[in-house]
Amino acid sequence: MPVYDADSMASAARQVEKLKEEFRKSKDKVTGMDDERESPFGGMDDAQDAHGAVGHLKDGVHSQFDAAGQHMDALALAMRRAAGLMTEMDEVAKSDLTVHEDK
Repeated sequence: MPVYDADSMASAARQVEKLKEEFRKSKDKVTGMDDERESPFGGMDDAQDAHGAVGHLKDGVHSQFDAAGQHMDALALAMRRAAGLMTEMDEVAKSDLTVHEDK
């Protein structure tokens, strides 16, 4: 019989969701030149090539954060579903299964 802990899986799913929120906050801190106050890239003169390069870098970083967030959402959902199915299986087993003892 497999050994599992549905409560621990649900807890792990919550932790994944918290991690995703931290990713979102980090993503918000990676800004382009238009958001100078928050920009981790510092200031530059009006050189359009530099502005475009920073913008492309920001877009690429945001894309990676978005992809990671989607994977975390999928993982948390899968863990919640698995925990729910295990709990449901335990409830069915309690009500439907009986132990037969040979005497």
